[in-house]
Amino acid sequence: MTTFCITGVSGYVGRLLAIKLSQTPDARVVGVDQTPPTDLAGVVFHQCDIRDPRLADILRDEGVDTLIHLAFYTAPEGDARLAESINVGGTRNVLQAAGAAGVTRLVMASSAAAYGSHQDNPAPMREDQRLRPNHTFYYSWHKAEQERLTEEFLHKHRDVKAVILRPCVLIGPHINNPTGASLQQKILIYIRDNVTPIQLIHEDDAVEAFRLAATGDAEGVFNIASEGTLTYPEIARALGKKIVLLPFWLLAPLATLGKWLRLSPVSARTLRFIRYPIVVDGSKFADRFGFAPEYSALQALKAFAGLSTALPQKESQS
Repeated sequence: MTTFCITGVSGYVGRLLAIKLSQTPDARVVGVDQTPPTDLAGVVFHQCDIRDPRLADILRDEGVDTLIHLAFYTAPEGDARLAESINVGGTRNVLQAAGAAGVTRLVMASSAAAYGSHQDNPAPMREDQRLRPNHTFYYSWHKAEQERLTEEFLHKHRDVKAVILRPCVLIGPHINNPTGASLQQKILIYIRDNVTPIQLIHEDDAVEAFRLAATGDAEGVFNIASEGTLTYPEIARALGKKIVLLPFWLLAPLATLGKWLRLSPVSARTLRFIRYPIVVDGSKFADRFGFAPEYSALQALKAFAGLSTALPQKESQS
């Protein structure tokens, strides 16, 4: 029997992954989070902050073989100091706990955002592309810092097999991230003359990627993406929503004002980050782990909006 431990088990991806792993034969699932999860029968839960030194004892006492680190402060407009404490300090403590407890396999949730948003980004980007995180958008540079800490840990623990996953933007019926909040607005507002391609992956496909990474034998750094990309006007058309396009110089301050008035989920900080493309090549993970996403980017968007509930079929995209 393999014992898996998921940090952030009560979160968006953590809960879905715990359900999926608990259905795996000869698997035992342990969850760690500050908030108790709901409807996770069969999962051994420990209420613990990932910054707490007790985490090492939990991993050791539960006999954890494989650790999946999903706990992360994701609000890009939130408290920057708290974010660094959880994302960087918490990851450092998780890695120290894994080493002390003798964990043999590690799955680290990074993000395509670690590449950074830059006008000269190639498309698509493969895993050997140099990371250029945006320090003004802490989600990006914290993810890159997580990877650096993981590589540092692996140099000291040669016996640990690790997988670092860089998924594109997740979306789906259970979404609770800033992307979902933005797309749930009655009228979509975006940057005029911006045709940046956007990658989306359905939550079920992303969870399956993490399951494969946790239960497989391969190791390394891998992008995670589904088929196709969408522009923001295409997203608006697919959702049947009106879209207002404004020049960046005008939209940026309006977004910041809207965020301050609690009328907008994002400020100029987020707009600057999504202004340029981050498109990744997911073929390496597909080849190494046999990963075959069921949803294209368009299908994932429609599933998020409740526009299609049937088993997805591949469809063409522009």
